[in-house]
This record gives sequence, structure tokens and C-alpha cells, in this order.
Amino acid sequence: MNIHSAVEKDLEQGMSKVLRMLASGGIAAVLGVVLLGLSGALVAQETAAQSPPSVPATFAGSVTIDGQPAAAGTVIEARVGGASCGVTQVFVEGGEARYSVKVDAKAPDAANCGEEGSTVSFVVGGKAANETGTWRNYELNLVNLTVTSETPATASPSASPTPKAPATGSGVGSGSSNGLLFVAMGLGALVLGASGAAVARRSR
Repeated sequence: MNIHSAVEKDLEQGMSKVLRMLASGGIAAVLGVVLLGLSGALVAQETAAQSPPSVPATFAGSVTIDGQPAAAGTVIEARVGGASCGVTQVFVEGGEARYSVKVDAKAPDAANCGEEGSTVSFVVGGKAANETGTWRNYELNLVNLTVTSETPATASPSASPTPKAPATGSGVGSGSSNGLLFVAMGLGALVLGASGAAVARRSR
């Protein structure tokens, strides 16, 4: 066997070993794991970018203003931390004023609206409701809303003037006493005058 033939034989044996390794799956498995990891990372990034926002929470119940059913069409606003997260209107069902509103979830890149345990406040017709709710998007949140209007301050009644007692000595009784005195004095003068005239006639 010459040198050329020996080199060709060595090359053939080396290629056979490489083919056997590939066939056994050693290198192919490594390459497969690497490719699978890269594809998984790409899919995860794409899924995160396209993931839908969280499901909103739903609140419902009755609505009364000063003890009376709210008028149909009254606007109700749901707020979380001062942010407006849902708006609806009152509707009448079975003679009862009711509402149903979806309160948005907090966006991934924002700090507003609801998340588990957030407090939800309500504004009914521009006035704050007495009740609040807790944000939960896995069940229906029943909250009956009531609004109490501010009662105007009542003015205190004006004091009645105290009647004055009549002045003493100037009433009707005092005037009557003086009149009787004058009458008595007049009668006495008449009697004296008559007696004096009789004495004068006798003396003649």
C-alpha cells in the first residue's frame, strides 16, 4: 500500500467517525437544545408584547338618592385613587333604580385603575356615594349605592318681643279714682252753696 492510499483510508475512517457521531445524536442534540432555547425566548417576548390587559371588575346594585330611587340616566362614575376607571348610567328594572359598571384594571405601564384589593369609590350625579367597593375581577361585586344631599342650615327663629307691663299710676283705674274724687268735691260744693243760700233767706 502506498502513502496516497494510506491517507485516503485515514480520511475515510475519520468521516465515518463523524457520521457515526451525528447519527448517534450527540451534536444534533446539543444544537437542538440551543435552537429550542432561542426560539422559546423569542416566543416569550412576543407573547408578553401581545398579551391582552387584565379583565375589568364588574360592580352592580341599586341606586337611591335621599331615600328615593335615582332617575334613569343618572351618570355614575367609578374611581380608583382619583382616576376615572368606568362610567355608566342608572337604569330602571322592576321599579328599582339599578346600575352596572365595569372598572378597568391597572395597565402594566400605569399606576391608575384597579388591582386586587383596590378601593373603588363612586360618584352619582356629581355627588359622592356613601359606599365604596373592593376591586375583584373574578366575581360580581354587589354594592348598593346611596347618596344623601346636604341639608341647608335652618335659620334660628327670631325672638318674640317681650310684652311690657303697663305703667303704674297711668292706667284706667287711676283715672276712674280721680274722676270720682272730683265728683264728690263738686257735690260738696253744691251742698255748701245750698245751705248758705238757705241761711241768707232766713236772716232776712
